[in-house]
Order: sequence, then structure tokens, then C-alpha cells
Amino acid sequence: MQATGLRRLLPFALVCLGLSWVPWLVLAMLRVDVDHGPAQLVFGLAASGPSLAALVLWLAGGRRRRPSGVRLGLWPIAALLLGAAAPVLAALLLHGGDVPQLVRHAGVVVAGVGGPLGALAYTLVSGPLSEEFGWRGYAQPRLRDRFGRGGTVALLGTAWGLWHLPLYFLVGTGQHDTGLFSVQGALFFVMIYPVTYLALFVSEHLRGGVWAAIVLHAAWNFSDAIMPPVGTGGAALETLLWLAIAALAALTWHTRRPTHRIVTSPQPATVPGS
Repeated sequence: MQATGLRRLLPFALVCLGLSWVPWLVLAMLRVDVDHGPAQLVFGLAASGPSLAALVLWLAGGRRRRPSGVRLGLWPIAALLLGAAAPVLAALLLHGGDVPQLVRHAGVVVAGVGGPLGALAYTLVSGPLSEEFGWRGYAQPRLRDRFGRGGTVALLGTAWGLWHLPLYFLVGTGQHDTGLFSVQGALFFVMIYPVTYLALFVSEHLRGGVWAAIVLHAAWNFSDAIMPPVGTGGAALETLLWLAIAALAALTWHTRRPTHRIVTSPQPATVPGS
């Protein structure tokens, strides 16, 4: 069982990289702006590589389902708070607790993408739905069949971080603006590990499954987007906050057992491994 699960990770990695890296590298060589025109559509489809790879392998494997491990409980609230905490706290600390200023900035950002519905749609599609069925739905449970929490976070966090590498060479992405060989670029690859741990925490310990990881990822994306730019010092502060929050979650996991009622109804929208 364990060996089979690990063997399936190699095809997942190859399909995922093929769907994501190949189009991205072509766009990088063409030096087109992926924030406009047809390149934006190609970029978006390539960004769905992890979830599409999970779907391809699920279909190729005979569409077998795993029993749903999702339970009713407080995981939606926990995932929202854990995902938004670091960006919001960093912004509050850097702006002297000026909540009205942060609210005004958030309103301008939300209005610029078409209002609350537009912001919600963009936040869910760009990252959470396009990635999490692959990372947390397919890869994470197969790694957990073989490795402990630390090993799973180390391997999955590394894979997740490396998957983002081409974005630093794509004109129009935030990563390109930051730069791969900058302090902020380096901090991103540090930050990815506590976020990976928190995704494991809400999906496994809180029994939220892949949907909890989607909520966490969406809360992170949304809060990070609507807060004012933080610069290098702010990125360092945010990274420290992520590490502290993950440490608190680890302490909670170590000392408490989850107590949530099991959902007996099937999860029709669950993609393999969630």
C-alpha cells in the first residue's frame, strides 16, 4: 500500500511539471506579459497543473475513491483565521494598528478586481482550486502513508516551492517583480514550509480534508492581496509570524486530540486522495 502510493507520486510530479512548467517556460522565453491577453489564459491553465495532474491520474486509475475523512467542526473558521493571520498581523504591526487605513486600502483593491464577488472568484481559482487538489488532495495523503508530519512537510513544501520557480521568470507575476535572488524571494521559500504545515494541520488534524487546505490557501491569498505592500522588512516579519503560528499549531496537535463528528454522507466533489 505504502510503496504503491509513493510510486504514484512520480507520475503525478511528471504530469504536473509537464502541464505547468512547459507552458510557463515557453512564455518566459517569449517574454510576454502573462497579466494580459492570451498569455494570461495560458498562464492560468498552466497554474492548474497540480489539480489537473491529480484529475488525470485519478481518471487513469479507474476513478477509485478513497473514503472521505472530512468531519464537521470548526475547521472552516480555523482555516480562515490561520490563513489570514500572518499577512493581517504583519500589516497591523507595520502600520501602527491603523485599521481604517488598512480597510480603505482593502476596499480599493477589491473594487479594482470587480468587487467582492470578483475578488472571491479570483482568490479561489488562483491557487486554492488550481493547486490544492494536487498538493493536499493527491500528494499529501500518499506521503503521509510513508512519512511522519515532519517528513511530509519537508518533502511537500520543497516540491511546492520548486513548482513556483518559473514564476520568477514570467513578466507580470509578483514573483518576477520581487526577483528570485532577493531577500523577499528567499523568504518565500522559507515561508512555504509553515504554510505547508498549517495546511496539513487543518486538513488532517482538524479533519477538514482538501477543502480546509483550499480555505486556508484562499484566506492567505486574499489577505495578502488586500493588505498594503510590506517590503523586505515586512516580508521577514510575516515569515516569522507564519513560523510562530505553525509552531502554535504543532503544539496544539501534540497536546490535543480532534473531537469532531464524522460526516457520513459521501463527498461527491472530492478529487482523489483528499
